[in-house]
Amino acid sequence: MRKILIVTPYMPFPLNSGGRIAQFEFDNELRHHFDMTIAFTMKAEEQKDLEQLKVLWPNVSFKPYLITEQSLSGKMSSVLFRFSEFSNRLVGKGVFSAFCKTNLDRLLKVNTTLFRSKSFGFPRGFIDHFRNVLLENNFEFVQVEFHQLISFAKYIPRSSYRIFVHHELRFVREKRELELFSFQSGFLNRVYKKNKSFELSALEKYDMVCTLSEVDKVILEKDLKTARLVSSPVPIKAMASGTNYSFDHKLVFLGGEDHFPNKEGLDWFLRNCWTGLKANYPKLELMVVGKWHQSSIAEYETEVAAVNFMGYVEDLSAVLANSIFIVPIRIGSGIRMKIIEAVNMGIPFVSTEVGVEGLCFKNGKDCLIGNTPQEFCSSIAKLIESNDLGPRLSKNALHTLNEENSYQKLMDKRLAIYN
Repeated sequence: MRKILIVTPYMPFPLNSGGRIAQFEFDNELRHHFDMTIAFTMKAEEQKDLEQLKVLWPNVSFKPYLITEQSLSGKMSSVLFRFSEFSNRLVGKGVFSAFCKTNLDRLLKVNTTLFRSKSFGFPRGFIDHFRNVLLENNFEFVQVEFHQLISFAKYIPRSSYRIFVHHELRFVREKRELELFSFQSGFLNRVYKKNKSFELSALEKYDMVCTLSEVDKVILEKDLKTARLVSSPVPIKAMASGTNYSFDHKLVFLGGEDHFPNKEGLDWFLRNCWTGLKANYPKLELMVVGKWHQSSIAEYETEVAAVNFMGYVEDLSAVLANSIFIVPIRIGSGIRMKIIEAVNMGIPFVSTEVGVEGLCFKNGKDCLIGNTPQEFCSSIAKLIESNDLGPRLSKNALHTLNEENSYQKLMDKRLAIYN
């Protein structure tokens, strides 16, 4: 059996984020076709999750790298390793101090990826760990996932076929971040251009680059010359939802705060849409599913009413039942796995164009799309006030998912890239 090494920043389990779900679905199938080894970083408290994954994947070899507290010398080495990042941050701090005026400016200042796109972001020991794993076997394929590890191609021997799975085009995300600032900065634009050049240069070192959407593939085709490009959407098994939908005065947002597009999207919705919707529909409640920090929860609770931060929930279907699913995402690329989960459960959704980008759902047929606060609120209002619009959209979306994103068709497409 052919040998493949998957290297990823984190373990694809538990299934509590879109990135983990995307990895798990593909790797769960790949392990039946390859002698599979997977290398990743983990913390000591994740050992229980690893043991559960070993039970699910008994035929996979696991090579975790345990992240521990760094020594003083290790921290100094990390500073030198990321010197360019720190110097850019220093200048950027001055730019932000001079020009940031709005709440969104301040949110972007704290969370933008502009100053960490060229940094590794993990202990340097993980690089040595990865190289040691490479020496243990003669892997026919080495597959690297996520932007944090994009520079790993240089460590992979030429005898292995090098694949990079790009879950999110970082330069697309950063361009959209820059467009949201209330000001323009020549310095920030130069940082963005350098980051884009770094990303494209790193991708050129792979034999193949696999995006999760055709949209991202088309964007890369303009710049990549040597690496073979393929798109491979994540296959999720569609379910024949037999639930009778009846709106129960609740909206649901799914996504954790640590993924900034989620944080920015929910912040935009709460500050621009929620108060007006709540005034027009007093019974309305908003359920936020995913990990959010207590400081953020406390801040929002002082500003808005009827928002329930639920954290991680075991039974997502119970929360989603008879709700309207909202996807107010304005930055990022790739695909939103959360939409597929809602569609599978027979729930209608309202999204921005960025939120639904890369998926096959059409405005007015499978979902409703709004890019401005007025459009987004109007779309939600239409679903609230119509008894048949929600069931019709969700039924169409499930049919579209079955027809255009069929699990077997998409899985076959992914497996074909290894031939």
